[in-house]
Order: sequence, then structure tokens, then C-alpha cells
Amino acid sequence: MRFLLRRSDGESVSLMPVVVAVALVLLAALGTWTVVSGASGARGGGGDRKAQKTYASLPTMTFTLGGSDARQVDIRVLLEIEPTGDPNPATPFVPRIADQMADRLRQIEPGQLNGAEGANLIKSTVASVMKREAQAIRVREVLLERMVVR
Repeated sequence: MRFLLRRSDGESVSLMPVVVAVALVLLAALGTWTVVSGASGARGGGGDRKAQKTYASLPTMTFTLGGSDARQVDIRVLLEIEPTGDPNPATPFVPRIADQMADRLRQIEPGQLNGAEGANLIKSTVASVMKREAQAIRVREVLLERMVVR
């Protein structure tokens, strides 16, 4: 398809620059509308999302770590979960969670729990155990309230 216009004197003039300019103006208008509507939607939806945060607390658990010096770690975890009617839906799963956590933490050396990497290791371990043992609970975020290696 050619976008050509013939003048009265017979000369051909391309209309492609005009078509491209119109397309760019339309894309700019669409982008502006998307940003404006997204910003207003984020304000309205953001408040609802914060109101829907639900937390489940696991009790303080003590585990023996791997290694030759038999060190222990005390962990208290708060789970941000999908909203449910139960005030603490994790309670029936605590024995199974504690058992699986004990198995997993026996494979971890105390030196692995240093710094932010240690906190991330504990969080990922708790998240994987929750996913396996308490499939009915959808965990959004794992928060460490307390982690003491002794």
C-alpha cells in the first residue's frame, strides 16, 4: 500500500510523514491516559490492599542446627497470608511445620545464618515448609520477628 498524493502539476508527495506523526500523537495520548488512569486506580486500590493484610503468628520454636558444636536457634515467625475467616489458620499445622523445620535446620551450619543471607535462608526455608505442609494457607510474605542463634 502506497501513501502517495499526486499534486495538480503531476508531482507525487508521500503522506508517510503525516501518517507517522498522527500515529505518534495517538500513542502519546494513549500513554498519557494509561498513566493518569493507572495513578488514580493505584490510589483507590492501594488502600484496599493495605486493609486486606492478614497475619498469622507461629509460636517461638527452638531448633538444633547442624555442625559439631550443637548450636541452637530460636525463631519466631509472622506470616502475611491471604485473608481468611480464621484468626490464626496456621495453628493446626504448627506440629508439622516444626517437625519439617527441625529436619531442614539440622542441615544448616551456624555460620550460614550470619547477616541478611541467614535471615533470607530462614525465610525461604519457612516459606517452602509452609507451601508443602500447609497448602491451604497462601503465604504472601514471611517476616522474622525473632532469630537468636545460641
